[in-house]
Amino acid sequence: MKNITYQITNRGLCSELNGLCGFYESVVNKDYQIFIDDSRSQYFKNVSIYDIFDFGDMFINKPIPNSQMVSADEWRKPARKNHFKHTESFKLKIYNNINQLNLPKVYKCFHIRRGDKVGEKHYKWTERTGKKESKRYEFIEYLNNSDRSISSIFIMTDDHKVIKEAEKYQADDLYYLTTKDQQGHSTDEDLERDRAYTETDLVKFFTEIEIAKRSTQFIGTRSSNVFRYIKNSLEFISLD
Repeated sequence: MKNITYQITNRGLCSELNGLCGFYESVVNKDYQIFIDDSRSQYFKNVSIYDIFDFGDMFINKPIPNSQMVSADEWRKPARKNHFKHTESFKLKIYNNINQLNLPKVYKCFHIRRGDKVGEKHYKWTERTGKKESKRYEFIEYLNNSDRSISSIFIMTDDHKVIKEAEKYQADDLYYLTTKDQQGHSTDEDLERDRAYTETDLVKFFTEIEIAKRSTQFIGTRSSNVFRYIKNSLEFISLD
């Protein structure tokens, strides 16, 4: 048996999860024992990744002495699908969030990116970030590319200004979890402030992912790691 420590780094959450899924695909049929070291990630300082996902027998929740180190910064093989299920306790928290929204059975989901993902907010070019991930698209561009026979919209965004923009075009049948204090995500600011995400933050994010998976139509940008994370679960319309 070969022992591996897979070290998550400080990139975006879905970027890290896509890398982990890609790594898993490369070793799934091998006699490996794997520990996931999440100590460097801003997302797992308060909540262990093992509290969120049930990885299966190949993974153990304790450090492995003298194991081979594999860094997520070095492992960039794309994943074909999302392999990991949530733990039962974390799944229950997600379902409770969804139930409180009272979503209709038929709705479309818009994933609207803001903040550093489109070069806004605090953004600086580094070898880690490279160029900005996407151009900025306005709400009306999502609406015009959607199935207009579906009136209900769930908006997945990190910037509450997007909600205000949406309300100008459609006051009714809008659903979202974005709070007024959310003004666009910035990984650089997270790292500089040494931000530690709470369980509430993570439950809300994965609730949005689950809602997106259940949508009748999903519209976003193919360059997004969120798209890559959920791409095998639904029909996807990309604006880029």
